[in-house]
Amino acid sequence: MEPTVGRVRSLQRFPLKSAAGERLDAVAVTPTGLASDRRWALQGPDGEPVTARQAPSLRESAARVSDDGLRVDVPGSPDGLTGADAEGALSLLAGRAVRLVESDGRHHDVAAVHVVSHGAEAAEDAPDGCDPDPRANLVLDLDDGPGGERGWVGRTLAVGGARLRVTRTPKHCLGVYAEVLAPGDVTVGDAVRLVG
Repeated sequence: MEPTVGRVRSLQRFPLKSAAGERLDAVAVTPTGLASDRRWALQGPDGEPVTARQAPSLRESAARVSDDGLRVDVPGSPDGLTGADAEGALSLLAGRAVRLVESDGRHHDVAAVHVVSHGAEAAEDAPDGCDPDPRANLVLDLDDGPGGERGWVGRTLAVGGARLRVTRTPKHCLGVYAEVLAPGDVTVGDAVRLVG
């Protein structure tokens, strides 16, 4: 039996790139990452992406997935906006015209899944200038304490019903990036095992 190295503390997905996300008790991990994670993004009229890098105020918005699709909360607007209403409120927030673009897992910058240990910001090997809010999908409680995940590059993790291959450490962020080897369901409290 492969060693258990910790447990899933929390699960988060970010349906709209650059917006705050939602905490989940359980989620399906698909070949492209957590179901509906970064499924939507914003584009300007010229078709160029609009992210929090260009419009930092977008971080004040939040997004979640409901049975009828994407719901967006924007300060100063009613909660749960959809479609053109969401685009209008996000345009005001961003200070430029934007539209929502949907894609099946193609709005990830680097990897399908971002994994970080709880308390990793206190780890000695955290990169300089590290973002204290890494926007990770899987937050883990590790048996060896925070920051241990950074030694897993090249290893395979079994988490719930999914298997993830850790590909690299971020340059300016906590945790590690992983690709999906085998899809499956993951639940808060699931054991995390190193299997390869």
